[in-house]
Amino acid sequence: MTPASTSAAAARRRRFVFAAYMAGGNATILQNLEDQIAARPDVASDWLRIEMDAESKRLDRQPRRPLIPGTIANSLNTGREIDKLEATGRRFDAAWFFQQTICMFLWRFRRRVPYLIGMDGTPMWYVKNDLWYAHPPFDPATLASRLRHELTRRVYAQAFQLLPLSATCGQSLIDDYGIPPDRITVVPPGINLATYAMPDRAAREEGRLPFNVLFVGADFRRKGGDLLVRLAQEPEFRDVQFNLVTKAYEGPAAPNIRVLDDITPNSAAMVRLLTEADVFALPTRADSHAIASLEAMAMGLPVITTPVGGVVEVVVDGETGYFCRKDDIDAVAGHLRRLRADRDLRLRLGLAGRKRVEERFNAATVAATVVDLLNRAADSRS
Repeated sequence: MTPASTSAAAARRRRFVFAAYMAGGNATILQNLEDQIAARPDVASDWLRIEMDAESKRLDRQPRRPLIPGTIANSLNTGREIDKLEATGRRFDAAWFFQQTICMFLWRFRRRVPYLIGMDGTPMWYVKNDLWYAHPPFDPATLASRLRHELTRRVYAQAFQLLPLSATCGQSLIDDYGIPPDRITVVPPGINLATYAMPDRAAREEGRLPFNVLFVGADFRRKGGDLLVRLAQEPEFRDVQFNLVTKAYEGPAAPNIRVLDDITPNSAAMVRLLTEADVFALPTRADSHAIASLEAMAMGLPVITTPVGGVVEVVVDGETGYFCRKDDIDAVAGHLRRLRADRDLRLRLGLAGRKRVEERFNAATVAATVVDLLNRAADSRS
């Protein structure tokens, strides 16, 4: 290769494909990356939002058929979308997939193109954390379980780098799938600090507005929304406004309960709800991470939640909010009572939460890390 051609090759923008299937926080993670990366002059990017198979979309999270067919469907959908892009002449230098299921059966593409996999958990990690994704649970005595496990291990092992959202998920990659630590980079979800700009909470007119508790959770019961409904009906909290963002509300109508089922992530409506809130409450029973809690922290809200899954790496108990045990409604009530009575405490926890997001969960920093890893992956193939 001549010096001129070498220079031209170096100057060419690298093209990356980003793909995630549209479930819960996956959509937000992909959107936050796109907001930071799409306009970069050094990167040409394509963004694939893969619609899940019908079974995976069900809110009760209890699959009626084995996991493998759904995985095949989601993976084939990704393959078809990539084929359409390549048919237009696109050639990808590297790929980013969120979750291994959407690329598991893309054998030819994965042989040609180096790839990264982001994930909120591994199948074995889901089992250990009581998440619905573990259905059917791993049973080493059955051939189907061993086959699923081996397919997952191979797609992990062949990735250039694995990007778990949390260190606990990263440890599962090491312990359960034999991935060397140097092939793992913990990349937490990033929050757009411009979109979620902290309001002047000290200016809120104390006593003239109802105390406002915000909950955000698509899977209402798993996220502990029913506990807040029970509290809303207690005499002590009848004058507290409970705003519940969910499409799966379970509970009675009440003057102090407002259900919002048309709020989208990163929208002006979501930011307004966070601005109006005094506390963010998510007493979840099982969770892989805590994107909604991070958004609340970015907006200066203290967070009441439970130390499950990757949540333990987001909230700092007593510093940015409070932890309570699963189903401990008395603890949730106690934290609400304390925060309602102490405005200075709310402000102190909220400021600490904003600082933590700025330091550890900044979308710009996260996106820069992902692009750097994709460039390294492309270099490895070159």
